[in-house]
Amino acid sequence: MSIRPVGDQRNMHKEVTSDLEGSGSDDGIEDVDLHEEHVSTDPEGLGETIYAMSTVCLIRDWVWLQRGSHALTVRVLRMIVSLTLILAVLALQVFLLRAVHGLLCARAVESIRKDYGDYELAVYGIDHVITTVNGFNRGLDHKYLDAAKFMSMPDDKKHAICQIPLAHQDYTFAILFIWTLTCCSDLRKTLRQIDILLFRTPTVSSVDGVLEKAEEGAVNVIGLTLPLKIVIAVLGLLPRLISVGVLNLLGCRWLLATNDLSDLLLNALALEFMMVLKELLYSTLASQRNKFLTENTLFITPQVGHMTVLGVVGSMAWSIVAGLWVYMYIFHWQKVLPEYRWDIHEVCSTWDKAVHISGMLELFT
Repeated sequence: MSIRPVGDQRNMHKEVTSDLEGSGSDDGIEDVDLHEEHVSTDPEGLGETIYAMSTVCLIRDWVWLQRGSHALTVRVLRMIVSLTLILAVLALQVFLLRAVHGLLCARAVESIRKDYGDYELAVYGIDHVITTVNGFNRGLDHKYLDAAKFMSMPDDKKHAICQIPLAHQDYTFAILFIWTLTCCSDLRKTLRQIDILLFRTPTVSSVDGVLEKAEEGAVNVIGLTLPLKIVIAVLGLLPRLISVGVLNLLGCRWLLATNDLSDLLLNALALEFMMVLKELLYSTLASQRNKFLTENTLFITPQVGHMTVLGVVGSMAWSIVAGLWVYMYIFHWQKVLPEYRWDIHEVCSTWDKAVHISGMLELFT
């Protein structure tokens, strides 16, 4: 049993065709109706990640083991390695998520809660504060706030309080928005692969309908058996959806608890490396043969079709979703500083101006 050729079914370039209408203009150029512009897409690979490589190797080896392979031991070994790599990536991500939660988030949250609780007690006074469920002070009402008491606090304490991210909503929103967009990028790729592997690729009853030979050493995946789809979904796709959601949530919590505005930006950059683990492990651990197989195993992709308003602006919905999530998290759902009073910004702005004026005067004295 051999893989069936499909001739010139795969075109290596995207074809863009336009329907021309009208009898032409005065200068001899025909009018083009852009709404009729149609783009057809060729089968594509799953990308250059450890998940893509493991998925491709799993599909190929599964097919050949079912058909009967002369390299039985090697193919079984490669399937084991593929599954091991997927589990290793998941284990590493789980470990890092636990570390972010236990070693980073917990300590940062405790520190920022203490600083804000001390501030509330200082500016509202002992008679006008309540205690939250976490045991920290909160002012009863803004009418009891005495900004002069803040000025009498030690400078290092004032600096720590004025570095609280929630005191700088615009800056914090921008950082969390960019971090969320980073997560949305990975989420979008995962959803696309779910669409390709589980829905657009037909479910076939036999491994004989899984692969077709294409041009230049490539292979088209034209179908997947139900067991293959289940394994791919359970081991490759579902864990990625869960991990990106949890990582975004923990990342937002850690960033909001970072009691230093410069560290806030650096921590956001540090979080990004967790999103590129799959690319890092692929470039480092994948053999040249497996990289070739990954890049030349092609799958049915969604057709772009005609130009539409939804096609042009639809992807902008991700920015709306990201912005809405960040807004709701900061102003309604965050638990870093429960019952936050939004009472630091004005006080710190006054102090910052005083420090700036004092520094300017020192230059001329």
